[in-house]
Amino acid sequence: MSLYVAAYDISRDSARRHVANVLLGYGRRVQQSVFEIDLDPEDLPDLKRSVGPWLAVTDQFDLFPVDRRRPEQRVRWQRPPYPEPVQLY
Repeated sequence: MSLYVAAYDISRDSARRHVANVLLGYGRRVQQSVFEIDLDPEDLPDLKRSVGPWLAVTDQFDLFPVDRRRPEQRVRWQRPPYPEPVQLY
């Protein structure tokens, strides 16, 4: 089994729902359109067949392999919700 990050930008709601459900069968959702999935190399053609027909020409679907030989580590940051400290009077 290999770990991948799958991310997509799909315009149609029905296609997004279908692709999300397919990916949930392989792993877990980490963001609205980003998933961590475990995939055997022989399962890759099945994933392509399940996702490919749902993609429009302008849609994007990316699959990034994650190297498990390196220590698993997640670096996460986000922009503060307010650009300046909120002052209440």
